[in-house]
Amino acid sequence: MSRTTPRVLGIVVTLAVFVTSSTVASAHAEPTATESPALSAKPWRPVDIALHAARPYGNPYTDVDVSATFTGPRGQIMTMPGFWDGGATWRVRFAPPTAGRWRYTTAGTDSGLAGKHGTIDVSASGGDLDIYRHGFLKTSENNRYFTYADGTPFFWLGDSEASSLIGQTRLNESNDPRFSSQFTGIVDTRAKQGFTVVAESELFANNPGNMNEGGPTWNNGDAGFLRDLNPGFWQNADKRIGYISSKGMATFLAMGVGVSLSGVDQTAWAAGLRADYERLARYMVARYAAYPVVWMTAQEFDTPGNCAQCWADIARYVHAVDPYHRATSLHNYPIYAGGGIQYRDQPWYDFVTLQEGHNRVDKVADYWLKQYQATPARPVLEGEANFEGMDVFWDNHAIVQNWQSRESAWKARVGGAAGNDYGAAGVWWTCWTAQDPNGNCQSFGSTPWNEGLFLPGAAQMGYLKAFFTALPWWQLVPAPDATSWAPNVPTDTQAPFASATSDRDVVVVYYPHRLDGGGTYTGTVGGVHRGHYTMRWYDPRTGSYGRGTEVVVTSNAGQITLPAQPDAASDWTLLIRKG
Repeated sequence: MSRTTPRVLGIVVTLAVFVTSSTVASAHAEPTATESPALSAKPWRPVDIALHAARPYGNPYTDVDVSATFTGPRGQIMTMPGFWDGGATWRVRFAPPTAGRWRYTTAGTDSGLAGKHGTIDVSASGGDLDIYRHGFLKTSENNRYFTYADGTPFFWLGDSEASSLIGQTRLNESNDPRFSSQFTGIVDTRAKQGFTVVAESELFANNPGNMNEGGPTWNNGDAGFLRDLNPGFWQNADKRIGYISSKGMATFLAMGVGVSLSGVDQTAWAAGLRADYERLARYMVARYAAYPVVWMTAQEFDTPGNCAQCWADIARYVHAVDPYHRATSLHNYPIYAGGGIQYRDQPWYDFVTLQEGHNRVDKVADYWLKQYQATPARPVLEGEANFEGMDVFWDNHAIVQNWQSRESAWKARVGGAAGNDYGAAGVWWTCWTAQDPNGNCQSFGSTPWNEGLFLPGAAQMGYLKAFFTALPWWQLVPAPDATSWAPNVPTDTQAPFASATSDRDVVVVYYPHRLDGGGTYTGTVGGVHRGHYTMRWYDPRTGSYGRGTEVVVTSNAGQITLPAQPDAASDWTLLIRKG
């Protein structure tokens, strides 16, 4: 989806101080000796080391470098870049991954920042939230799904909230009495609905004119772009990302939109623009690598005309600078419209972020299965598909229907996707009211945020999550050869599809609804082993199961006759389980 430089309402609001479970511990006083006071922290939670420059600088953002090297109780060594936080203050923000005593030493181009030593005593428990109990996100060893740092499978269910970190989403006010803050109201609701990621969360830091309650990203308008950084903007974004983390959710974080590098050639890139972008990327890593983020880098990086290779250079740089080496990707432009560049053979490219597009109905085998089968293997995320209620103005103003949002999610999952991001009108880009003058609100539909927040698809994404997390979902793989269907069953976009465990003790069959008005589907599933099986219908619209039917298979490599779904006018999921 094409997005313009974000415009924000001309209202500056005094910042409120959020005190949440993610509030970081900081050393606020200037050290009086080389050895700093001991700090305390919990595993995977950010702790700040405050440092103070010995002299003033004309441009602290560009003129000073600082970092700290941390040594863990098991001999781990991690180097974290630091960041300027206004005035004479720099910070190194670190999330210790293990309990015990960590020691650090700082290095920098200013004598007040370099040569500081200290310790961080890390408690044994990170708390009750999985994101802190198990650690930051990475990809599985077989490159098929996401896990926490300790290898525990992570179920990615994202909600697209592109404007969540900027002033378009208001941090300190709400026009809905149910919520004191528009931002926290959205995050709280999505957490209750079962989402695990705030997705497509963009800083728009490579767009001049961007701002939030902390002020503009860059001071002095276009003259200060990529040079005259305003720490207030970033401090405001800290509060937002910290709040998302306090709800146990990860942030799928981007620098901005790919089209910002439209028309840039390699000569201009090498002449200085690359250095500006790398400095910004380093700053982002320094501020946010200590939070549970996943790097999206840029949205629609490969839009025709963009410098896709420039964005690939930045993604590679982010992956190298981030000491946690958490999952890194680039968000594709739709393949059907000329996007789809992938860097599967590169070690920094951890997973594919697809965009099916909007008002589209695709066939599993031609879209998601092909991505799953591509080599080398990489987890596939369906990052943008049929945002519910969106006005697709380039397609005769079609409004994306609930069934399109739901079927894209289920098709992606049975087709091998490791995760999916949902989106709702009024929330993927927050719209204060139906009359919100922002261009994205008026171009893509003017649904108010507090209506879009409760469109039925959000609850249905929670039902999808409940269905899969009751199974060993990470063991399910697409099974195009598992099923055979009667001649009257569709073979187009509405073809049913199955995923299964390797032993076929668990089989999931998704039946899309018929678009042609035809009857119910019948068929068989083969390759099952001797034993007792139960078949149950699951309604993806309500999250409810029907009564189970027992089936006995008397031979290995046997078959089970698949029942016709309860009705052909609705989509259904059939769960078959041994025992």
